Amino acid sequence: MHDFEKYTRIIREEEFTKRMEEEVLPYLKTRERETWIPCIKDNKRRIHVKRYLVEKPRGVVIICHGFSESAQKYPELIYYFLQENYHVYIPEHCGHGLSYRLSEDPSLVHLDHWSRYSRDFLRISRLVRKAHPGLPLYVFAHSMGGAVAAIAAARDPYMYKKVILSSPMIRPLTGNVPYPAAVRVARAACRAGRSMKYAAGQKPYDGKEKFEASSGLSRPRFDRYKKIRMENPAFQTWSPSYGWVYNAAKMNWYLQRWGYGEIQAPVLLFQAETDHLVSNKAQDIFAEKINHHGKTSCRLIHMPGTKHEIFNSPDEVLEDYWGRVFGFLKGSEKK
Repeated sequence: MHDFEKYTRIIREEEFTKRMEEEVLPYLKTRERETWIPCIKDNKRRIHVKRYLVEKPRGVVIICHGFSESAQKYPELIYYFLQENYHVYIPEHCGHGLSYRLSEDPSLVHLDHWSRYSRDFLRISRLVRKAHPGLPLYVFAHSMGGAVAAIAAARDPYMYKKVILSSPMIRPLTGNVPYPAAVRVARAACRAGRSMKYAAGQKPYDGKEKFEASSGLSRPRFDRYKKIRMENPAFQTWSPSYGWVYNAAKMNWYLQRWGYGEIQAPVLLFQAETDHLVSNKAQDIFAEKINHHGKTSCRLIHMPGTKHEIFNSPDEVLEDYWGRVFGFLKGSEKK
């Protein structure tokens, strides 16, 4: 017996393309507003933010997207939150989508300091909270966004009411290269002035991504974003620089050494069964540290039959996944 109600309002695989084109996207268009928010110390660097409001909100959800993604990947998720009466904001991280960039190469994701993403995200979160002072603010974060959101929740412990981490990048995986070796190489490259070069084995976007090697299990969802990506260079971010790899390691160090102990908001962490991008073991350790040595609780949910993008899974998985998400937000899922 489940301790949550399955979410039966998902867009089913067989009707995904039709419903997205005829129902979801037109609906979102009527509610969408976008703006560019300047960074605190640099008005020339602006964060692109999309906003969606409902008539009778029960809260506000701010989405923290993953590595090489953009707001264009999240209309289905935004739609679900709106249907459950949450305002939604989705800022695009530095180097992603239409936000400011540190590199002129549209394929390269570069990061010059481990706290840049979380600093920007907190900047937007504070403005969102100020705009809706009577509503609880929740964060839904995926992959790299999971690390960013967790750091933000640690650095400003009372900002978010609850935190949802979906396949969070507590520590990235580094392919066939052992993680410590990959970090050492990245650190050496940064010290040698090569921080903005493609990390070893990485290459520019070529449009040849295959569904079978992708991070999800839904063909129409994969095809939709692949088409968007191919048609617009702004969404063709693809590979990390040495600077990104080294600073991703610093994010991991912060979370595992100090950050876990500063988070105050309850955490719900979804773990994919098969993940080739982030470490499940690091997620286990992070959750255990919060539960045994932290100031809050972290419920880790292992999702059988899933890959990294759990929200791009078969119908039966999505019913469980979204049932748990909304049960957690509404307080009906048992702790």
